[in-house]
Amino acid sequence: MKKILVYTLLTIAAGGWSEGAIAQAASGTGALREIRIQTPGLMFDPVRFQMQPGETVKITLENIDEMSHNLVITQPGARETVVVLAFLLLKEKDQRDFVPDTSLVLAHIPMLHPGEKKSIVFQAPDKEGVYPYVCTFPGHGTVMYGAIHVTRGEMPPIEKDTHIPPRHGNAEHHHASAGLPAMYRTFMPECGPAGIAVGMEGNVSYCWDAGQCRLRYAWKGGFVNLEKNWHSNGSKKAELVGEVFYREGPEFPFRLGGKENIPEVSFQGYSMVDGYPTFRYQLEGVEVAERITPLDKVPVGRAAQDDAAHEGQAGFKRTLHFSGLKKDLWFFSGETRRTEVLEGRGEWEGNYYRIPAGDGTATFTLIVKDDHES
Repeated sequence: MKKILVYTLLTIAAGGWSEGAIAQAASGTGALREIRIQTPGLMFDPVRFQMQPGETVKITLENIDEMSHNLVITQPGARETVVVLAFLLLKEKDQRDFVPDTSLVLAHIPMLHPGEKKSIVFQAPDKEGVYPYVCTFPGHGTVMYGAIHVTRGEMPPIEKDTHIPPRHGNAEHHHASAGLPAMYRTFMPECGPAGIAVGMEGNVSYCWDAGQCRLRYAWKGGFVNLEKNWHSNGSKKAELVGEVFYREGPEFPFRLGGKENIPEVSFQGYSMVDGYPTFRYQLEGVEVAERITPLDKVPVGRAAQDDAAHEGQAGFKRTLHFSGLKKDLWFFSGETRRTEVLEGRGEWEGNYYRIPAGDGTATFTLIVKDDHES
């Protein structure tokens, strides 16, 4: 009778189990092929390997970096979904090594501190396909991943393998406007560890901080260069390509019930529409959906002359929808007002834009333009 293995049979601390015990647990005969994976910066080495359908191997992860990493094997095509689900664990008391509880995860090696090494015994599914492995620590999953090619055939040439990070195939770094819009969850300057870089059409980009649920800054002229970020131990940040033209103030911009009441925030994830994310978060029970798009994409209903007036100018629109409002909402634009309200039912009181609670819902759109342009 063929022995059936659970995808993750055991997690083995380095030196905790003998080779013979591992092999016996896996199949009872012979020694297992071992796949050794290291972490030289925000990458896996090797970035891909091949298994036969149903084959059993020992996968060993050695963290040679100065940051913590895990390794999560997912169903085909599920890497990005698992990364998002892991990101949501930031708000949980038990973050579970940033491994979400979902059937999309086939196996994992838990978070390893620098210098640690652990192994799992893994049996490839019988179904051929490409099974991603990824580090789901927040900020890592967009650039730190690899691929298990479960096939009886051959892997594609590495330069044509679309299942691994582009740098391993000698692709150009994403520092130009080609391929925009684009989004990376990565380490950004002047931001917490949960930074998100979004490159928009029109050579305007912005940094959104998912840890604090707020826009940080926007820049013009290009997107990001992640080369140093990929090859570092996490101490290097992504490089902005261009010039910052807008920064939000140090305080959280939204208030509930009064100008001084800064609410607690909780990140709820995001959804993608037409290549642009809509971020979702809560302000003490108030649901917020925030979407940032290029300035020239003026909402339907605005006059044609308004569209023409903004054409070619660096800037962006920030549309926010609130539901569950029981108190008046305040938006603080900073000591120097840099925003213009395009649509909304509130009114300015100095540098504060006040929206009455009304029926519990509210939507308003802000415009931010580069003041240095003529």
